[in-house]
Amino acid sequence: MFEVDPIGIVFSGAGGEAPDLGSRTIWVRDSSEQEKMSKISRYNHFQNWQDGYRIAFNAFTGSLALMTDENYLTYLGLAAKMANGGNLNSFEQELLKQLEYGHFMYPDQSDEFQTLKFLHGSARYDRSQLALIVAPTLACNMACPYCYEDNKSGKMTPEIVNSIVDFVSKRAQSLEKLDINWYGGEPLLAMDIIDDLSTRLVSLGKEKQYTYTSSIVSNGYLLNRETVDRLVALNVSVCQVTLDGPARLHNVKRPLKNGKESFQTIVDNVSYACTKMLISVRINIDKTFDAPVIAELLAELTQAGIQQRVAVNFGQLEPSSAICAAVAEACYEVADFSQVEIGFYRQLLDEGFRIEKLPRPTAAFCMAHQINAFLIDPEGYLYRCWNYVGDHDKAMGHIRDAVDYQNLNFTRLFAFDPFSDPLCSNCDILPICMGGCPSNRADRGQTGEKVCQSWKHNLTPMLEIIARSRQQQAKSTPKEQS
Repeated sequence: MFEVDPIGIVFSGAGGEAPDLGSRTIWVRDSSEQEKMSKISRYNHFQNWQDGYRIAFNAFTGSLALMTDENYLTYLGLAAKMANGGNLNSFEQELLKQLEYGHFMYPDQSDEFQTLKFLHGSARYDRSQLALIVAPTLACNMACPYCYEDNKSGKMTPEIVNSIVDFVSKRAQSLEKLDINWYGGEPLLAMDIIDDLSTRLVSLGKEKQYTYTSSIVSNGYLLNRETVDRLVALNVSVCQVTLDGPARLHNVKRPLKNGKESFQTIVDNVSYACTKMLISVRINIDKTFDAPVIAELLAELTQAGIQQRVAVNFGQLEPSSAICAAVAEACYEVADFSQVEIGFYRQLLDEGFRIEKLPRPTAAFCMAHQINAFLIDPEGYLYRCWNYVGDHDKAMGHIRDAVDYQNLNFTRLFAFDPFSDPLCSNCDILPICMGGCPSNRADRGQTGEKVCQSWKHNLTPMLEIIARSRQQQAKSTPKEQS
């Protein structure tokens, strides 16, 4: 018997009770079924933690566990027997079952690398799920210096809306799931389009029996109560809102076009929205941020009463297009950003915020590596990357036309294969990165570890932070329920 919680498995048994991370009990198959030897996963990570425990993480499954020092020694003995042969004692047999559950070890007849490669290939060519990022307008009510473009106005016409419905309808018979993400510009400036298109796609889903999910990326200024309630009714369950620092900095970095401040309105809106949907607060990080700035922002969020009700994440601000060139000098490279974010997540933890950033395995890095995922701009042009929206030179076609999978703007991002790249294929965190951003490779010429995700540089300290967060949550749960 062993225990699991949302982040993985907690090894107990011969080594004694593990610290409570808020877990439930699960039974696994009898030891009599364990007849064949197993292999050790190449994606295992073990590190010292505290009070005689180690953190165990497997990147293939995302299993995160606490393991007693005694069980770790048993694991080392198991590993030796896997290499040299030998009979397993009762403790080793019990631990082996738990290790196999989390994929720290796996059946001898399997090939872990080939399985991962197969899953990646399946995700690339999967037509049972359709993901659409829809920008109903590129207009925005803000004038952020790192993304603002002039002369972006107007919104999606009824003809383009009809074309999107036709596009989905032609594929609906074989669909199991349709996922829509509303994007912009500021998509809430085109709430009527969101309402119309959502209603029609939900109705189509009921007819064709596919699952419908939806989320939105918004600056949050228009996310008032009426809008939130309508979005929820339209099956929008997740919203990402950006705050660029505490009020005094945010109001300078993300001013409204009319010159007015936006911070307080956004926080007030989020205070209600987080009672109705999942809210992720993204903080764009550049070199102007330091610990006191983050502390000031967290204090403001705490004062607003949303400390425990939103997920706060730090985003690396990158010069991903010519529009962003003006802020390039203020942007971190990924290796430097990865070290900065460690400190910021520790601040989150120390101030009582939840840590929602997890090293989750993924079969494909992003939409650019999937044939059934597209970004649609207000004019109906199709793109392979969020950063391309509105740039017709980077479009791969139009919603009204047949999808051209030979279009250069499709193939140039789709072509990269992490399993053919020596650095990626030999990486012990490949399942949570899958080669990194295709656009950074193709557009910015990044190679080697420059294109890696921050997990490559900070996995060990981040796992410690995540484990501490889960422990804190478990300790606070009884008080919240009493």
